Amino acid sequence: MLFLALALAEPSARRTPVVEAVEKATPSVVALEVEAQSTFLFGGPQVSASQGSGVIIDADGVVLTNAHVVEGATRIRAHTLGGKVYEAQPVAIEADLDLAILRLEDATGLVPIEIADSDALLLGETTIAIGNPYGLGLTVSTGVVASRARDMEIQPGVVQTYIQTDAAINPGNSGGALVDLEGRLIGINTAIRAQAQGIGFAIPSNRARKIADDLLHYGSVRAPWLGCDFAEIRDRRLAGTPLERGALQVVAVHSGGPCAKAGMKPGDLAFRVDGRITGNRADLNAWLASRKPGDTVVMEAVRGASSAKYELSTRELPADAGDKALGRLGVTVRVTEGAVVVEKVDPSGTWAAARLRAGDVVLAVDGVRVRTTEELRVRLAAGKARHEPSALFVVQRGRIRGHVEVGI
Repeated sequence: MLFLALALAEPSARRTPVVEAVEKATPSVVALEVEAQSTFLFGGPQVSASQGSGVIIDADGVVLTNAHVVEGATRIRAHTLGGKVYEAQPVAIEADLDLAILRLEDATGLVPIEIADSDALLLGETTIAIGNPYGLGLTVSTGVVASRARDMEIQPGVVQTYIQTDAAINPGNSGGALVDLEGRLIGINTAIRAQAQGIGFAIPSNRARKIADDLLHYGSVRAPWLGCDFAEIRDRRLAGTPLERGALQVVAVHSGGPCAKAGMKPGDLAFRVDGRITGNRADLNAWLASRKPGDTVVMEAVRGASSAKYELSTRELPADAGDKALGRLGVTVRVTEGAVVVEKVDPSGTWAAARLRAGDVVLAVDGVRVRTTEELRVRLAAGKARHEPSALFVVQRGRIRGHVEVGI
């Protein structure tokens, strides 16, 4: 009789909230097939293949995924639930925050996912992970919100806040959707913890949406500027202070900037921002990427034997930040045959202090090749946006090439 009752059960009885949420969300999730070129010790270049997932956020083919899924790709193809296959091109990649934007070629009329407010998540509410684990195709798993805000060091030196869930997240799920019972995106599945079972993490949708908007409209993350530069201070240098772990020491306060207006001074040891422990610049900049210029952030810092809180009314990086950095270097440059050559050197600048001189050729700044004066300005401005006190230059002098750290 039991089997007969099950057979005669109304189809509506099987249409649980999970089923309805999956039906709503799956048309907005794509399986990614990624090819990359690698070279082995013997033989020529080889093509390696991997799988991942992505989420459609615009009907014209804009897809949000993890940066680690598509970095170094030579070809990306996106497979929809309906069986369509699109070639995908990277639009912008933000490696430190592990997010990337793709655009599907010749795509129209796709179904963008509805995005929920991840700050409103309830501990214990149902989560549904949708993605492409192990290249099996779109797969669904369920769980609950185990933590709304779990601070994790997923990448070395970068601590970020993630949603923790026990929904099964396996290799290939990265970049896929974590949705609620209404089929709305609450997170981008991004990592699993290898030493544990049944623990997965997702980038909260509010942060992912803000970063995606920045990448689409500006080509980079538009984060608040604090108006000061920080040096990272390790544990062994904190003896005699109330701090037990790394901190950020203010080494420069820019006139008229947020730090100056709030009363911060060189030598202050910043250790917390908006209630979060901040032990290095990566921590700080990862958090600021979720905020926007104009937001107020609260920084806690130690000065001497006492600590204080400073309210910083943030702003955008000044448009002349690159020019000012060139001024601190004390150099005049020219472009000759596609190379940036230092033409004149002010002996009071940081370039001269680093024992560099006129005639030196600047090949790269912070790991990025520069070929024009504008590219040099952009790289210097990027360093100031990250609150860096210096930049790593690749410099060539005659036949000698080397790496030199110079204050900016």
